[in-house]
Amino acid sequence: MPTPDFTPLSLDQIREMLDAAWACQRSDPQECLRVSRQVLEQPLEEPELARATLCLGCGLLYQGEFNAAEPELRQALHLYKELADQKGQLGSLNALGTAKARQGRPVEALELFLQVRQLSVALGDVKSEIRALNSTGAVHGIMGDHPNAVHYLLLVLGLGRQHGLPLMERYALTNLSMAYNEMGRHHDALEAATACLKIQVEDSLPALEASALQNAGQAHFGLRQFPEAQAMYLKASELIEHSGDQSDLAGIDLFLGRVAQQQGKLDEARHLFERGVTIYQKSGDDYGQVTVLLHLGELLGLTRQVEDALNALHRARSLAEAGQLRNELCKIDLALSRLYRDSGRPQEALTHLEQHLQLNSELFNAASDQRLQSLRVQFELEQAERERQAAQRQNAELTELNARLEATNRDLTVAQTRTAELMVRLEQHANEDALTGLPNRRVFDAALERVLPSQQISVVLCDIDHFKIVNDRFSHLVGDEVLRHVATLLRGQLHRSDLLARYGGEEFVLLLTGASEAATLELCEDLRRATENHDWSTVRPGLSLTISLGVAVAQLNPATLAVRDVVQAADDALYAAKNAGRNRVEVRQAKASSAG
Repeated sequence: MPTPDFTPLSLDQIREMLDAAWACQRSDPQECLRVSRQVLEQPLEEPELARATLCLGCGLLYQGEFNAAEPELRQALHLYKELADQKGQLGSLNALGTAKARQGRPVEALELFLQVRQLSVALGDVKSEIRALNSTGAVHGIMGDHPNAVHYLLLVLGLGRQHGLPLMERYALTNLSMAYNEMGRHHDALEAATACLKIQVEDSLPALEASALQNAGQAHFGLRQFPEAQAMYLKASELIEHSGDQSDLAGIDLFLGRVAQQQGKLDEARHLFERGVTIYQKSGDDYGQVTVLLHLGELLGLTRQVEDALNALHRARSLAEAGQLRNELCKIDLALSRLYRDSGRPQEALTHLEQHLQLNSELFNAASDQRLQSLRVQFELEQAERERQAAQRQNAELTELNARLEATNRDLTVAQTRTAELMVRLEQHANEDALTGLPNRRVFDAALERVLPSQQISVVLCDIDHFKIVNDRFSHLVGDEVLRHVATLLRGQLHRSDLLARYGGEEFVLLLTGASEAATLELCEDLRRATENHDWSTVRPGLSLTISLGVAVAQLNPATLAVRDVVQAADDALYAAKNAGRNRVEVRQAKASSAG
């Protein structure tokens, strides 16, 4: 109940306070929480109640209280649904997805971000759709599925360029740099971070630029270029100090501490780690505290300050247990086991080692399950979206009886086909090359097995000329784009019945049935010319590209000529094309193998 001197605020005052709370949710989450709670003490209409609840949830989220944030964000989503406010729903779903990811529940996060994407498409909100794809890529990265993470982030990069959104390009490049660092591809990570920093935008976001600088620092760190890493981190620190984000400042202290430790400056490293812990503690970011305390404990263990090291690691363990941070808990138990072992306390060492091994096994099994669950979630969401769109197209004048009959039939169909459709979807993922979208070697081998014993076939092996030079001169990031472009060029010249697959590395394979040798050679020349004449400067200025093709055409004979003989002949022809100077088509006659 309000106190006797309680004075209600005006609607304008409430809205101003909510604007202020929303603006500081990242930079000062405690202030965001204070203002949100003050507003929630007022009598509110539903729009202001929904926004205040969302601000409260976001404040808790960015303070590191992920479990406490979830019910508030769900309540905000519920209120925005009642208001039919789709923009509010987008904000709530985004924040809820972030909370799930930080809770270590990536499959649920993926489901939420896919909903964000679908709602964004329905609203025609390209920026929100791109952000959802960006978040989806980040979740795949959390799951350790870095190829899919890169796939989604390249989609973000392409859409940002297509729609003239340089800020979205910067987000994509920043996250690509992060993904490449996780994959150990530090040169590519550095290139992506540098490209991000070169893009000019009208309203530069210091936090985004700081993130790119941090990624560049991590790339230098991974390359053991410690002075360069330190320089990047210090530049990021200047930007973060300007924005006032305390948690990000603590993160920079962690990075600088790691550099100092590698340079043998152990006292400086300890000071930086301890300052980071203090900042995280003040901002209420338990995840950050756990991360820095783990590094501090390991450092103190190296300097034989055993009791201080144990104190830091046990503090980290208590926070990790309270926040259900299982990945960090697994690392902490391993660190404790090593510290107890080195200090001559084998019983405690064994206890923590057993806990580490048990949790490590659980995390491995959970990660494997998450991959399959993410496919299931995506399939079910897309199926639900198709059903929703189909329902919207229904004629409004249908009678209630027809609607009931249709619903019954749909339910029966779903019940009969859901399992089969899911298996088809899983099979598709197993048979598709993640980078180019083409069928993979497995599909090609299976197609060969289905060829009739007396059928005429053509096998064509295509190889990108001097592809290693492309990677060495322009980077593996450009190499990946080249492979995607070549796949598109080749596919565009073929008939629907022709099978084009990625054979491995920079090689592609084409299987034709019933085509004559003349028709096959004409098609191969078309493929060669299309590649040579393509404007490769759209991928990277100064880039040019050609392919070599090896062809074998034969009428199979069960007694004298097998499919493998035709493949071998195509391989011999490709070898000849390479030796003859590349950028050419060579044909060889298939001969029965001696083992035949």
